[in-house]
Amino acid sequence: MRILQILPELNLGGVEKGTIELSKYLALNGHYPIVISNGGKLERELQEFGIKHYKLPVHKKSLFSIRLVPKILKILKKEHIDILHARSRVPAILGYLAFSKYIRDINIAEFLQFSPSFITTAHGYYSKHIFSKIMAKGKLVICPSQVIAKHMMEDFNVSLSKIHVIPRGVNISEYDFILPSEKDWKHPIVAIIARLSPIKGHPEFIKAFRELLKIKPFSRAWIIGSPSPGKEEYFRELEILVKRYGLENTVDFMGTRYDITDLLKKINILVQPSRIPESFGRVIIEAQAAGVPVVATSLGGYKEIIENNKTGFLVPPGDGKCLAQTLIKAVKNISFCDDMAISARERVEKLYSLDKVNKSIIEAYKKAGSDLSVLIIKFGALGDAVLAIPSTRAIREKFPRARIFLLTSANVAPVFKNCPYIDKLLIYPSFNLKYQGLVRCVKQIRKIAPEISIDLQHNKLSRLIAYLSGIYQRYGFLNGKFSVLLNKGQRLSQEVLSPVDHQMVLLSKLGIRSIDKELELWVEDAQIRKSEEFLETHWLSKKQALVGINVGASNRWSSKRWPLKRIVELIDELGAYNIRCLITGVKEDEEDARGIMNICKNKPINAVGKTGIPDLIALIKKCDLFFTPDSAPLHIAAAVKTPVLAIFGPTDPGRHLPLGENVYYIWKKLDCAPCYRAECKKQKECMQLITVEEVLNKILEIMKDKINTLSG
Repeated sequence: MRILQILPELNLGGVEKGTIELSKYLALNGHYPIVISNGGKLERELQEFGIKHYKLPVHKKSLFSIRLVPKILKILKKEHIDILHARSRVPAILGYLAFSKYIRDINIAEFLQFSPSFITTAHGYYSKHIFSKIMAKGKLVICPSQVIAKHMMEDFNVSLSKIHVIPRGVNISEYDFILPSEKDWKHPIVAIIARLSPIKGHPEFIKAFRELLKIKPFSRAWIIGSPSPGKEEYFRELEILVKRYGLENTVDFMGTRYDITDLLKKINILVQPSRIPESFGRVIIEAQAAGVPVVATSLGGYKEIIENNKTGFLVPPGDGKCLAQTLIKAVKNISFCDDMAISARERVEKLYSLDKVNKSIIEAYKKAGSDLSVLIIKFGALGDAVLAIPSTRAIREKFPRARIFLLTSANVAPVFKNCPYIDKLLIYPSFNLKYQGLVRCVKQIRKIAPEISIDLQHNKLSRLIAYLSGIYQRYGFLNGKFSVLLNKGQRLSQEVLSPVDHQMVLLSKLGIRSIDKELELWVEDAQIRKSEEFLETHWLSKKQALVGINVGASNRWSSKRWPLKRIVELIDELGAYNIRCLITGVKEDEEDARGIMNICKNKPINAVGKTGIPDLIALIKKCDLFFTPDSAPLHIAAAVKTPVLAIFGPTDPGRHLPLGENVYYIWKKLDCAPCYRAECKKQKECMQLITVEEVLNKILEIMKDKINTLSG
């Protein structure tokens, strides 16, 4: 793997040390580490190890830093990066913008081999600021502690599946373990190691140390760390506090130190009195590795590192009095500190060894690279949803290990309910909500963060959803409907194609060169039993064949309908052959259904307006044949392998007839056909030309074997 870590600088700090250590570990284990930062004193360690470092001012919190994005993008392309690991907010923003452009051009073959991934590590307890949201953008979000994981989930809406809790680690071999009892307790050294900041609790440390001097007058206090640039005033405030307490001769301000391992050999007690929850506390496990007892506030990640009175001491934040009492307790109980130091060292070896931590990070990288998420978008009518099944199957075959999500509307969702080719079905909230529905949908998709979207809907809404969801590669047809929002657009074919062949043109953009066009649907056993009970209650005999008849078509397509009078004639004619009819349709067809029921002598089973999609699918599956105009039940019948006879008029069967051995059609093609007019200007002449006798003979021909079996 080629891993690029990006962080502000390479001066002393837990994040910086972790970056250096991980880079070395990656290099030693056959990977190719790269670092982008503004440089610093630790840069030399990378150079000594032969690790490539690009020096860019990614530490500056300025709008002008946006100018660095093209430079970062150039590095990503030059180094063919697999993983971009961001460790701080400003570098993360710059890195993410560059990565989004970089991944847009990755081809499908590279995606299948290893999906390039943007990963973040949430090193801090971030405020709910707009710029902090970038740390939730990672395909995986590494958190050093459970408290930070909870913070990222609750405050930044990061899904649990994206969270990886990986603590910081220490190289155990660098720390000499010295029992507390082997040190000088007549002149104990109590230290705090932290940058000089009000949140770190230095005043409480100084006050507690003053109380300790009453018991151990020869004690010394080391304040190790420097203020951040622009925070020098706080250092002066601490100096004043030390002078006010008369501690100038016993408190040492030691500044930034790079020899912490050596200093820990001399320190008797480490104090970390932070006033706010810390993400982890690397210096604590460093001290524990060296055998130094630790007193820390009971906040954040500290509580996960320290088991109170077993591997360290925990005190309330801001409570200088309790801190002083705990320090006094420690210096009076050296043997207890020995037991504590041994337990703490064992825990560090078990949980926080650098080798274990870095292995976990590499495993996270591998998981991110092998995890690919694909979003298919398909709303539309019922028939269109059924026709999307072959494409969905082909996408699964192309991306066998990917998580595939399908976004659809509630009215056609049952079509995909038991589809084995998708991992999760997403339902668009409501088309009546307008912008609210769009916002809710985008939030839903951003949680799963798919890298690829395949738009089988091809309208303005589907384009907006993919774009606003931040999907890197957005595939769809260039049809003028917000096509500018696509970055993997495919030109429309000029040929007359079936819907499945039409979709295949788009799928070819993903390297899918052939597709099994067979339709499928999945009917639950419970639904079949329900349909059987429905038919039994309408006295369907086992000696009767069952022909389903769809009485209408879409309400917008009156031109597709066969005259009701002819449907009545057909039902009565079929009765002479011991064939019972089942009529289907939507609620708008109920009036027509009542007319059929009143007139027919061979009373059909009326399911018009009484079936949901699962019921309709199950009933069609129970039919021996299904007869319909060009409408959704045509595709359902083909999908459940029920022989189907379709009649066409204003539409072209070459474009709409599904494949299948038992799919038949009648089309009286006129000079004006196919006209694709919802209303016929010639009084439905094409549909009028299809006679009852012609349909009856075709049905009897198709059902010949079934009729002979029943009559025999």
